[in-house]
Amino acid sequence: MSRHTIPAGLLIFAASLLLSGCLSLSDAAGSVRDRIAAREETRERTYAAAPRATYDALKSAAMQMGYRQTRGGPAQGAFEAESAVAPGERHGSARQILMKARVTAGLDGKSAIVGVSLTEVIEDDSSNRPGLATRTALRDTPQYHVLFQRISDVLGVPVQTPGR
Repeated sequence: MSRHTIPAGLLIFAASLLLSGCLSLSDAAGSVRDRIAAREETRERTYAAAPRATYDALKSAAMQMGYRQTRGGPAQGAFEAESAVAPGERHGSARQILMKARVTAGLDGKSAIVGVSLTEVIEDDSSNRPGLATRTALRDTPQYHVLFQRISDVLGVPVQTPGR
């Protein structure tokens, strides 16, 4: 019976190749995460009102636009909502819009900053493949303008500074 031994140098070389592959995979995953985060960038507006009043105005404005709150509360300053499921462009498809918003106090302590991102969820064939949907950040939609204007109307104050 003969025994074969693997040289230590070869083991170190194999281990370094394996580890370098893991590092490049984590770099690639980080790069993808960065691109997704950039795509889902929020739009911000500042209002001359207290954060709690601004949160209540955000909730009221979203409800006026047909959204239903799913998560969040004024203590966290977080607000998540969804629109009703609507028929998509093709027969058998469905469409829904998800809203994520955050209300934070301004630096002056007398204002509130509202950050909002909207995501469109489209399910191509809900009858044959339920649950398989695509999410796309909505960038150029008038819904941002309508929401910010309604918040301003509910508060009775103009927007101090437009954001992105």
